[in-house]
Amino acid sequence: MFEDITPESIKSGILSRVGSTMEQREGGFLSDMVSPVALELWKCYQAMNALIPIAYVDESSGGYIDLRCAEYGIVRKAGTRARAALTLTGRAGTVIPAGTAFLTGDGLAFGLMEPVTLTGGADPGSVEADAVGRAYNIRAGELTQMVNTISGLESWSNADAEGGTDEETDAALCARLYEHLQKPATSGNTYHYERWAKEVNGVGDAKVTPLWNGPGTVKVLIVGPDKEPVSSEIVTACAAYIDAQRPIGATVTVSSAAGLSIEVSASVTLDGTTTAPAVESAFAERLGEYIRELAFRGYTLLYNRVAFFLLDIDGVVDYTSLSVNGGTGNVSIGAEQVPVLGEVSVT
Repeated sequence: MFEDITPESIKSGILSRVGSTMEQREGGFLSDMVSPVALELWKCYQAMNALIPIAYVDESSGGYIDLRCAEYGIVRKAGTRARAALTLTGRAGTVIPAGTAFLTGDGLAFGLMEPVTLTGGADPGSVEADAVGRAYNIRAGELTQMVNTISGLESWSNADAEGGTDEETDAALCARLYEHLQKPATSGNTYHYERWAKEVNGVGDAKVTPLWNGPGTVKVLIVGPDKEPVSSEIVTACAAYIDAQRPIGATVTVSSAAGLSIEVSASVTLDGTTTAPAVESAFAERLGEYIRELAFRGYTLLYNRVAFFLLDIDGVVDYTSLSVNGGTGNVSIGAEQVPVLGEVSVT
């Protein structure tokens, strides 16, 4: 903003106001007195550049985003912990205490939520991640270690973990601030329900349908930060939060959007500067971005757009075959669905 202002330009401006009656040459008394003052004034101008991201916050404003959001009662979402069902087997009568730690091969820790007394068969339990984050949404069977072994516990197996979400990013928090300013929410209008839903940990976006089942009814579809379906725990938490905020008399239904898996396979001709695995990775990344943009915004996945992403990758000359969900045409997305990237194969 002040790139044109330099110590030299400030010094020149000061000297021009002194008048020609005083000696102004370099090394003279006046020049030596003005030079440090000009330098310090220039530093002030440089510091003023830092005020721009404070006054006009964007995703590069760091902690000032939180401060600006606080003026409107908007708080950064802390993220949620993943949970998974656990099946334990062992000697009857053995008690597995609450908090018993189970680990994945790469060190992600989960704690047993309630004590379990083994019966000699397959006994159910549940575990919760030690920290928030998507990384804890592990696959079935990945809890393979324990911090401390327990005599009498012979084996255990976990189901898929769900519900783990990261702390809200600067970009996402900025987006909520902009929505607050640009979409005025009043008296339980559509924007109000969207805002309430997005204030809940684990909710990344929402679609509101007024009067969906007659007068006084509202349906809220939600997805996670990555625009994918959310767990039942997040749906329950969102419904409870909205119920505490909604106008009296409104009947609100909160549901997770259903996921529509998008499977893509392609055979390509390369120019020798890249490999099929590298193309597959880049292709999957671009498809993921496109699919997330469609959530609650578009209801047709365009085949030609998919083809463009493939041909736009460096090293790809042409494709000999390209199928999306087994076909070569556009894919329709239901009103209560969001596309979710499935298997991407490039040969």
